[in-house]
Order: sequence, then C-alpha cells, then structure tokens
Amino acid sequence: MEVDIRQLYDSDPRPTFIVDCEAQTTTICHVNTALLAIPHIASSLHSPSSLRDWWDPTSRVAACHQEEFLHGRYRWAKFTACKRWLIVTIVEQPAPNEEQPGRLQEPTQVARGRLSSPHLQPVRDNIFTVKIQSPELREHVENIRNVNWSKTSLGPISSWNYELNVLVTTLMLETRPTALFLGPEHTILYNLAYAAVSGSRHPAILGQSIIDAWPELADPVNATMARSESTRFADAPEEEYHFMVERFGFVEEAFFKWSLVPLIGVKIDGMYSIVTEITKQRLLERRVDALLRVSQMTSKARNTKHFWQSLADAIRPYEYDFPAAVLYSQCELLDPIDSASPPKGPLNECTLEWSIGYKPNHPAIPPHLDLDSDLGLARAMRDSARGGTALSYQEEEGVLPSSLYHDLEQRAFGDSLRCFLVAPVRTYDETIVGYLLIGLNTRRPYDNEYKAWIKVFSNLLGASAASVALHEEEIRKRKRQEAQAERDRAALNAEVANLTQEASHVAEKLRNFHDIADEVGLGYFEIDINGILLHANETYFTQTGQQRDLLKVPPFAYKEYVFEGDIPMMDNQWKILASGEPATFEVRWKKQPEKHCDGEETIDNYLWTLSACVPIKGVNGTVTGVFGCNTDISAQKEATKAVLMRSEAERRLASFTELAPVGLYHLNPDLTMKYCNDQWFHITDHPKVPMDQVDWRNIVDEDMIDRCYHDVEVTKRKQGPHTFTIHLKKKWTGPDGIQTPTWILVSATAYTDGTIMGTMTDVSQMAWAEAIQKNRVEEALESKRQQENFIDMTSHEMRNPLSAMVQCADSIYSSLNDMKALARKEALTFQPTIHSQLKELISNSLDAVETIQACATHQKRIVDDILTLSKLDSKLLVISPMVLQPSVLLQDAYKMFKDEANKAKVSLEVRCDPSIKDLNIDWAILDPSRVLQVLINLLTNAIKFTQSQEVREVEVVMGASREVQQMRDIEYVPQEAVRKNFLTQAEWDHAGEVFYLNFAVKDTGCGLSPEHKAKLFLRFSQATPKTHVQYGGSGLGLFISRELTEMQGGSIGVSSIHNVGSTFTFYIKSRRAKAPESALAATVLDSTGDLSTRTKAQIIGEDSKNPDVVPLAATPLEEQGRAKEIESCKYNILIVEDNLINQRVLSAQLKKLGHTTYVANHGFEALSQLSRTVFSASPSESPPLPLSVVLMDVEMPVMDGLTCTRRIRDMEQNGELSRHVPIIAVSANARKEQIDMAKEAGVDEAICKPFRIPELVGLMRGMGVRGE
Repeated sequence: MEVDIRQLYDSDPRPTFIVDCEAQTTTICHVNTALLAIPHIASSLHSPSSLRDWWDPTSRVAACHQEEFLHGRYRWAKFTACKRWLIVTIVEQPAPNEEQPGRLQEPTQVARGRLSSPHLQPVRDNIFTVKIQSPELREHVENIRNVNWSKTSLGPISSWNYELNVLVTTLMLETRPTALFLGPEHTILYNLAYAAVSGSRHPAILGQSIIDAWPELADPVNATMARSESTRFADAPEEEYHFMVERFGFVEEAFFKWSLVPLIGVKIDGMYSIVTEITKQRLLERRVDALLRVSQMTSKARNTKHFWQSLADAIRPYEYDFPAAVLYSQCELLDPIDSASPPKGPLNECTLEWSIGYKPNHPAIPPHLDLDSDLGLARAMRDSARGGTALSYQEEEGVLPSSLYHDLEQRAFGDSLRCFLVAPVRTYDETIVGYLLIGLNTRRPYDNEYKAWIKVFSNLLGASAASVALHEEEIRKRKRQEAQAERDRAALNAEVANLTQEASHVAEKLRNFHDIADEVGLGYFEIDINGILLHANETYFTQTGQQRDLLKVPPFAYKEYVFEGDIPMMDNQWKILASGEPATFEVRWKKQPEKHCDGEETIDNYLWTLSACVPIKGVNGTVTGVFGCNTDISAQKEATKAVLMRSEAERRLASFTELAPVGLYHLNPDLTMKYCNDQWFHITDHPKVPMDQVDWRNIVDEDMIDRCYHDVEVTKRKQGPHTFTIHLKKKWTGPDGIQTPTWILVSATAYTDGTIMGTMTDVSQMAWAEAIQKNRVEEALESKRQQENFIDMTSHEMRNPLSAMVQCADSIYSSLNDMKALARKEALTFQPTIHSQLKELISNSLDAVETIQACATHQKRIVDDILTLSKLDSKLLVISPMVLQPSVLLQDAYKMFKDEANKAKVSLEVRCDPSIKDLNIDWAILDPSRVLQVLINLLTNAIKFTQSQEVREVEVVMGASREVQQMRDIEYVPQEAVRKNFLTQAEWDHAGEVFYLNFAVKDTGCGLSPEHKAKLFLRFSQATPKTHVQYGGSGLGLFISRELTEMQGGSIGVSSIHNVGSTFTFYIKSRRAKAPESALAATVLDSTGDLSTRTKAQIIGEDSKNPDVVPLAATPLEEQGRAKEIESCKYNILIVEDNLINQRVLSAQLKKLGHTTYVANHGFEALSQLSRTVFSASPSESPPLPLSVVLMDVEMPVMDGLTCTRRIRDMEQNGELSRHVPIIAVSANARKEQIDMAKEAGVDEAICKPFRIPELVGLMRGMGVRGE
C-alpha cells in the first residue's frame, strides 16, 4: 500500500510544517492539519520576521540531529531528513492555563477587582445593548459576543464595569484601527477598522494574548508594555512594523504604525493602541527612492553601455520591487561618438545586457533574441512595442516560459513570480532601443498605484535614455561643428589674404558659396561685362581647362576651351546675359584644347556642363558682369546615349530573334509562354497562335513532362544557364529512313523576377549519329570482351592439363632418381651388362622427363606472353618503382641462367661498364622485375641461338650515362606512340638526379640478315619461318621487351652480322636514390623479393605490383633444394577438384611426400568433408579427421569453389566451424582480376595451374599452416 508522506504528517497531532531546501526558491511545501488549526501561527509563517529566521536554510545550517528553540510561547524543534527536507514541529505548547490567558483561566478576585467596581453598576446603554444599524459593525460585535470572555481575565461581558463598557463602546465607534490590550496577558479587543487590517487573522485573535495573536511583535510589544506599566506613563513612541497580511486570499506586505498608550488613571489594567496603516506611504517612499536612484545613477552615464549598467546597479538593491529583471538592447542608442556610420546589425535582433535574479546562461534568457521568432519573449516584446506601453503577463497565460517565474535566485521574499512586465525603452524620437522585463512584487497587487509607478518608471527610463542619446549627439555635433569651423576658418584666412579691404563684402559671399560648391562639385565663376574672368573656384578650372593665373587671362578666354561648334551658341547666350536676362544652357569643353576634335560627342573628347548664369547689375541697373555655375553632366549625357544605344540594341535583338536559326522562348513565372520566335514554332510543330494560347506541354512527349518540371526546378536553383535534352511528339526521319522522336537541346536561364529564358535547338541528327556511334562502340567492346574470354578460356584449357603433366613428370623424375640410387647398390654390380643397360635407360628417361618439362615451360611461356600482351593492349601494365643497387640485377640474371648456360655449354659472363663507377651509381630507383623480364627474353634468345655454334659465348654489360647515348652500329626501334613521363609520378618524385641505365647482351650466335632484322620487335613475328621450326617461340618476347623498355622511358635496338653474332641493347630511365635504412643489415635480394631465386617464368609472367599469374617453376633441378627444406613438415590436405586426373595425380604426389590427403569432387562434398574434421564445432565422426588446409579448385560443377569458400566463411561466422579454415584457391585462370575475385570470396592464397608440389608446400608453409 502506497501512502503519501503528507498524509502521514496530516495524521500527526503535533503542529508541523516541511521545507524543501533544494528548491530553487526555498518555500514551505506542506503545513499539516494540526498547525492549520492554530490560524495565527499558520499566518505568521509568511512574515519575513517570523519563524523564517529559524528554518530558512540560507540563514542557518540545518543539523542532522534535532535542535530545539523557543519562539513566542511555543517550544519548537527542527531536524533535516534525507539531506533535503527540513521538518519543524511544535514540541511543547503552553499549559492549558497559559495557552489562552483570557480563555482557560478563571478570573481571580484580584483581576475582577481591577476590572470592576462595587460602587458602579453597568450602564444600561452600551455597544452590546443598543441597536446597531451598520451590518458590518453588528457582525463584528456579534463576533465579540461569541468569544468566551469568562475564561479570560476580563470575565464575561455581563460582568464588565462601567469604565470598561465605555472604553469598549468608544473603541467600537472609533473609525481608526484601534485595539485594547487588557489584563495581565494583554488580551486583545479591537474595533471593526482593526479587523480590516488584521486580514485573515480576524476573528481568530479576538480574546487572544498579543503573544499568540502577533508572535512577530511579541518582544518589542512586551518591552514597551513592561516599560509603560512600570512607569505608568505614556512614554512609548509610535513604532513602525512590516507585516505580511493575508487579504482576500492574497498575502500582502503591509506597513503599520502602532501607538501603545497605557490606561493610566482608570481602574482598567491594559493599554490603548491605535494602528495606522502606512503601506501606501512607505511603498511610495520606496518607489520614489528607486526612481531617484535610477535618475541619479543613469544621469552619470556618458554612453550606452554605461547607461545599461547604471540601470542595473540602480535597481538591484530594491529586491521587493524588482525581484527579477532582464534587459535586452535592441540596438545602440546612438553610434560611437567618433563615428558617423549608421547603426550596425539588424534592428529586429536583441542582445542580452544583464539579468537580475537569475543564474548565468539561463535557458529561458538567450544571449541573442530574434524579434521575428516564435519565442514567447519575442512575441511579448513585439506586443509591447506595438502598444507602446508596459504589458503584464501572468504565468497562466502561457506566453512567457515557466522557468522565468520559478527558476530564480534567492531574492526579496523568495516567492515564485506571478506576473511579468515587458516594457519597451524609447528615446526622444520614439525609437525603441531596448526592452526591460520586470518581475512584479510577489506580495503587492498590481493596482493603479503600482501601474502609475511603472508608467513613471518607464517615462523616466525613456527620458534618461534620450538624455544619453542627446548627450552623445551633442558631443558628435560639437565635434562636427569644431571640425567644420576649423575648415571654415582655414578657408576664410586663405580668402582674406587674397582680397582687398574694398571687396570684403563680395569675398564674404564667395567664401560662403565656396563650401557649398566644393561639396557638390559645382564650378562657379564671375566675369565682368568686358569678358575678363574675375574669380573662379578650382572646380571651374578643372572643368574648363583654363589657366589659373587670372592676370594672364585675356577677355573671353573661355572661347579657346569651348568646342568650336558651341561658340556661336555661347555668343548668343552672352548677348542675352548682357541684356539683363538670366540664361541656362549646355556647353561642351575640350579636354585637350590644343587638339582639334572632329566633333564626336564622347566622354573621352569633351566634358559636358550645364551652365546657369545670372547678370550682375549695378546701382543704376546696368549690367556690370555675369555670375554663373557649371555642373558636370557628362555622366548624364553618357547615360542618355547609353539608353539610346540600348534601345537600338533591343531593336536589333528583336530582329535577331526573328531571324535566329534556333527557337527562342521566354516563360512567365507560372511557366506560361511570354514570348517565342517563329523558329520555335517551326522546330516544335506547334500551331502558330497568340502567345497566351501557346502551351508547350502539348508538344512534349508525355513521359518527358515530369522531366521538364524537374529541370525547371534545377534551373531556378542554379546560378547560371542549365542545359538538358528532351524529345517531342514530332517525328524526325533519319538518313536510314527510320522515324524517331525529335530530340531537342534546351538551354534555360532563370532570372530574379521568376521568368525563364532560353533556346531550343533541334539535335535529332546529332542524337541519331550518337546512337550509331554508341552501337559501334558497344560492338567493339563486346568484340574485345569476347576476345578476352577466348584468351582466358585458351589459357585455362592449356594450363589445366599442364598441371597434371608437370606433376606427373615430377613424379617420374623422382621415381627415376630413386631407381638410379637403387642401381648403385651392390646387388646389381655382379651383372655389369644389366647394370649398364639400366643406367642407360634411366638416363634416357631422365632426358625425356626434362624434355617434357621444357616443353611445358615453353607452352606456359607462350600463354604468359599472350596474357602480358593482353594487359599491354588494355593499358593495365604498370611500372612499380623500388630502391636497389643496379649491379645486383646482373648477378640475378647470371644466377638464373647459369645452369641453363652450363647445360648448353655456353660461356655466360656479366660485367659492369666503367661508366657505373665514373658516375658513382650505387642505389637507384627502378622496376627490377620489368628490367629482368627484358634481360630474360634477350638471354633466353642468346643462349638458344648460340648453343649450336662452334663458339658459344654470351656476355651481358651494364653501363650508365646522364644523357641518352645510343651505341654506334645499333639500330634502335623508333617509338610508335608518345609515352607518359613516369618519373613525374608521386612514387618517383622523392628520388634524385635522372640518369640512363644501359644494357647490352652480346652473343656469338647465328646472327641476322638485314631483311630479318626488319621483322624483329613486331607482334607475333620472328626473323624467319625456320626460326619457329628450329628454335620454337611465339614471336612475342621481343615485342613485349620493346613495350616494357619504352614504358620505362627507354628504347631497344640490335646490331647483328649473319653467321657472326648479335648485340641487343636497351636503355631505361632511372633516378638516383638514397640507400634504404635496412641496407646495412639486408641484401638487395631481400628488397627485390629474392629475384635470383625466382624462376624465369615467374619474372616473365607476373606484374611486380599486381601479379597476373602464379608462376611455374622451370625445371625439377631448380626445385630440389626447396623440396628438401619442406620434406620434414607433413600436412593433412583436402583436395577439392572436379578433374579426376588432376585430383588423382595431385593426391598421389602429396602422399608420396608423406602428406595425408582427402578428396572432394565439388563444393558440396567439400562442406560434407569439413563436417568430419577438427574444424567442425560438432564433428560427425569421433575422433574427427585432422585437417591442415583446403586446396579449392575455382571452376567446378554443382558448387564452384568461390561459392563454397563464401559458405565456409559464413559457417565460421555463425559458429558452425570452430576456427578459421586455411584455403588456397587453385585455378587455371591467371588474370589478376580473377585472382582478386577469389581473394574477395575469402581464400587466403591463390596458386595457378600448372604448379609444382614443392612450390605448393612452400606456399602452405609461408601461410603458417600447421602440420604434423
């Protein structure tokens, strides 16, 4: 069962109230029923001088343990609960005979003796016996009758003596608030006026002790009474008190003056008290004091910022009248004193200057406020600005945020606000410069006096703001006047120095006119009747070009500077002026008087002025001279001329639109036609009708209507022209006789007025041509795709059987070596004939195996050459730089061909030319794989064509040069295309000086004839048809070498003599480089990927950065060493292969090396096998089969290898497999794209058919596959 804590305290018989110490404004949150039963105590809780001094957390620290204190006649206790709630309880009340001194105690004889007299009888007529006409007074007297006076020291009313009755009657008839404090406990008895000022405490305090009725006055009243009683003299002055009185359900602050007069000389023990409410006077004094403080402090402000701050300082001490205030400035009252610029910033934006009563960064008080926004503050400010007066807003209205009323700092009475005022601050010209938000006094009604004070405050604030504005304006005005006076004084001094005393009056007029003329660019002059220039300002001389030395100016000198054609007009105007009439005319002045002009009215040749002249007359009325002013109107003349030219241009434009070969249109903002030319009708086939009847939607295909609207919106958003294409309903017949929709190229530009203007061009012919071209491009791309597919298929079909062939040859080779070892045993030595024959058979078989391997290698090289050629055609072959020592390339090449040369009995030598040392070539940046690929091609040919000669020598020489140095007698192949300079790419830019690396491969082979040399370096070309028959080859090696050389910024050439030998030379471009950090600890072979240990087929068939193919080892001899290194590690291998021959051969080879194999014909079988292995989370066999790696063929029926790989990775993700399964993709497709596809499917590594077993096992070991 849930019970509210307040219900528990309401059931507590102890009078208690609870305070929330964590509230923003600390308030009493609950008063229980027992305390409400003591109304005078409950009412006094609202007084600032009452119990608040004891429970207010801001003045006293609440303890965790109970603390007791005495207040009035009650003993209280307080303690803190949950570090938040302050519980205050009455723990001891006065004894029954003390709690109500006038009610519970029987009157004693002493008391009665004091208040009654045996000699006097109660009067017959008193306030209790007469008929009372006033209903209010009658009700009040009835309340007095209802008090049980018999339990007070006064006794029942019937026992009151004459004097007491007279005193009470007088009290009731008193119009001023008056009370009697009678008896030793000072029991209260008061009149109707006193009841009004008592508020909600009436009538409960009738007959109560003053200590109980007014506990907040207990101490001062008791002291005064004690002094009066002891002295029996009315020496107590009037005391003023500040009360919180509840009137009409509202707690108000009120001020009273109490006078306590002892009843001396009568037989009544007590005091006579007259209460005068001075609330209005004190509020008026406080408010007037606030006004005076605002006036005094703001009057000292000299600028706007100081004014706002002075206002805050002025009102901050008046907590009761300003419990909260916020000021927003709309703009600066006036600009800075030393600036003449207009106010900055928009006038609809307000800036927070300060706030009182709120914490900084209050969410309801933004630092900047847009008056046009929908915020409640903005709406309130707009409303007050329209009304021109302060407007009040109650919280219930919901205009202002609730946090403005409640989320306050501790000020004044600590109450939440009930009402806010929004008052605009206006200056003398009714300009609103700010808004003041004032929280109203929470304990005073917003009555007429309050409103009047607010109005006076607003007027004072506006007057002060206007004063500051006027002060700043006065300072500015004074500074301007001082500056102007300084200028006038300087001008006056200059003029006075040049004039005589007799012409002082004229000089004064000229000086006054001088400033005006200079400001407006007016040239003024004075000429006497004889044509002599008497005076002119600088502007006049600038306009006319006349010389400024007036003593040297002849009569009518202006004629020399006026355009010759205007001189007759000037003479005529002079006659008019000489006759006494004013004249106004336009005249042209030559900018270069010494140069004769042809009369063309251009601003470059002439300056136009408008001259206004008046005659100067003497005393007798005769004309003595002419005074005039010139105004430069050249700009107006040019503008007029421009208008005329624009009109002419518009006329020509209108003519052009009718003759234009394209359709012109102009759309209204609603997309109706405003104008279109005849060509538009011709292009669109729209009927020629009036413009208001033209509907462009009728000419556009229905499926293009939405497209048109979309492009219209794009045009409106776009700053410049927008172009798009549409097709019309009108049909267009192409050259092939086929009808298609008419295609239109539309250009549109949107303007600020919402209209759209543009052109329409018939591009049907172009669209038809583009369609034809597109079809041809698609056909070419399809042909290229089919060609690539054919190459891939051919490569796949050739590589697939090669794999079994190579592996079978390896098996045979291994078996023959085993037989050869067995033949050496002693068991066969006693039969020398058989031993000799067996040895010969084994030797012949080994030769046959090597022949098979050589043929397989040759076939693979042809396939690799075709793939490289395909990559060259597709522009996908790249040059990848690497820092290395060029001399190592020779050593790598030598190691690759050393065994082959020895077998062919060819002498192979490599050396560096002295130029390497001369140029100090050590480290360089180049692509070693591409260089070695060229060297391999050249050395392969050199050994092949030399092995049948008597002299068998091959030499490789490497040199260097700073510039291209082509060797003599070498015929270099000219480049067929311009190559991009690869050394400018980012990978090469960090290197040093550019140099050229030269290579020469010399052999003593059969040589070439001149006609045979012409066919070299061509695609699929050899020197002679016999070459292919005798030596084999595809005719691609030298062509690829040529392409690779040119890609590296070099060239290749040959010098050959038939039956003597050949020299093939090529050079490449390179840059010097710094030695890598690992140069001291590692060899170049490490940085180049151990080039010397890679086979020739690897170098030829791979892209050094993105290998297209997985290479094939050259011979079994090259792999024996590597095979021995990996014999010790045994693996459990799952072979997934659909080709049963390859499957059987590969499995046999691996088993022969001691590995364990399992086989699967497709992906589904592979998944089934995996479920039986240690990789399965729930293996189907126990114990599970051991497995190290999966060899996954890519192309298989039922489920291909890539699909199976993806399924395996999914099973790893969902937990069906316990850990990662190593997978090696096996495919006869050698392109990089196909290998990348396998990697994306999830394989760890890829190997391409054909491959050798040692190479496969080495790959597994490099992957980190765990074996037995």
